[in-house]
Amino acid sequence: MTSGRIDTAAGSSAAACPRPPVLAAPDLGRLRDGEADELTAGEMVEDLALVEADLSGGDLSALTLLSCRFSEVFANDTDLAAARLVDCRLERLSATYLHSPRSTWRTVELVDSRIGAWELYDADVESLLMENCRLGFVNLAGTALRDVLIRATRIDELDLSGIDAQRVRFEDCRVGTLRLHGGGLSDVDLRGLEMTVVSGVGSLAGATINGQQVSELAPLLAQHLGLRVTDRDHAQNVATRSRRA
Repeated sequence: MTSGRIDTAAGSSAAACPRPPVLAAPDLGRLRDGEADELTAGEMVEDLALVEADLSGGDLSALTLLSCRFSEVFANDTDLAAARLVDCRLERLSATYLHSPRSTWRTVELVDSRIGAWELYDADVESLLMENCRLGFVNLAGTALRDVLIRATRIDELDLSGIDAQRVRFEDCRVGTLRLHGGGLSDVDLRGLEMTVVSGVGSLAGATINGQQVSELAPLLAQHLGLRVTDRDHAQNVATRSRRA
């Protein structure tokens, strides 16, 4: 895609076909049952299956999780700053607030989860599947996103300011408020995303949207470009004034 342009599905075949994300399934072949007390800030944990645990309020900063599966875990106000999750699956994770800036997520699946506010800024995310999740506020500002698929997910407010996004796709998703200011988008497919409010429409350059989204975004695009839109031409206005005189 050409930088500085929003591609639509009605354009060329290349514009209509952004490259899809390339996802790998987490390697979970050696799981063992474990307990929450195995998780300690700055340590590395491998092959852990954790079920119905409560990590709320815990300091797990700089923790490394390799080939782990968490199911029905509570993580209210859990600190995952600078943590590393590699080859992990998180099922039915529940958190009112999750703090994970500057963290790394590689080959991760997040499914059937509920998070009220998620701070994931300045992070590194690669090969992420997010499916059937309900999220309140998600802060991805300054994060690098590569090969990300978000499916059947509802987000109240999503901040993508300053992101570096490559091969990102939304399918059957809805966002209340989408914020984009700066950053770069490449092969970002927004056709499956319903957006109610968009802030920073000029930063959509490099994304692919459909014809209906173009119509919905037209007023914001016109405002961004400094266009005045009117259905009455100058000659009609002059003629009307002349008859009245």
